[in-house]
Amino acid sequence: MSSMNSLPRIAEPVQRWKRFGEKQLFLPNHVVALLRPKPKQSPHLATFAVPLQFNKLDLRDYLHHAYGVETTAIRSFINQPKPERKNKTGPWYRPRAQKMMIAELVKPFVWPEPVKDEEALKPWDHAMYQKLQKDRRAQEKKQKDPKKVPLRNKFAVPDDVKSVSQQARELLRKAKGLKVKEKGLNMEGKEEGKNGEVKDE
Repeated sequence: MSSMNSLPRIAEPVQRWKRFGEKQLFLPNHVVALLRPKPKQSPHLATFAVPLQFNKLDLRDYLHHAYGVETTAIRSFINQPKPERKNKTGPWYRPRAQKMMIAELVKPFVWPEPVKDEEALKPWDHAMYQKLQKDRRAQEKKQKDPKKVPLRNKFAVPDDVKSVSQQARELLRKAKGLKVKEKGLNMEGKEEGKNGEVKDE
C-alpha cells in the first residue's frame, strides 16, 4: 500500500473549453437572438443569430456568464442574402448578411409548444399584434410594386374625417341665412356693396 501511495499521480486532462475571457462588459450594445429550432433538430443544439463581429468565444462566454449555460462546441456560418433591386427599377444592392451560430449544449433544451388559444394571449394584445403585422406586410407589398399603389381618391375616408366634414356642412347650413361680414365677403364668397347688396360676378 505504501508503494502505491508513493507513485506520482497522473495529471488530469485540462478542459480548455472552460477557459473564459477576463474582460468585463457591463453595457453591451449587441443583440443575441435564440431562434426556434427546425422540426427534427436535436435538443442539444441551439441556433443563435449574432452580430457579424461576434466569434465563438464571445458566444460561449455570453451564455456561461449571463445564463449559466455550458457548451461543448460552437459552429458558425454567415447567410448571404440574394441581391435585390429597389422598387424593381432602382440600383441593385445586397442586403446586410446575417451571422448564425449553432451551439452544442451540455444539457438539452426543449422549446415549449406555441400557444394557440386566443383567450390566453389576450393579456399581451396578440390580436393587435397580428393586425399590425398584417398591415405592415401589406404596406411592404405595395412599396415593392409602385403600379399597385392606389391613387389618393381611391383611399377610404376615415370615420373621423367624415364626422368633421359633416359638422362643417351643418354649420354652413345653419349660417346660410345669416349675413356674416368678414373682409367684405359673405359666406358664399361674393363681394358685398356699400349698402349690403351682393354683387354677382
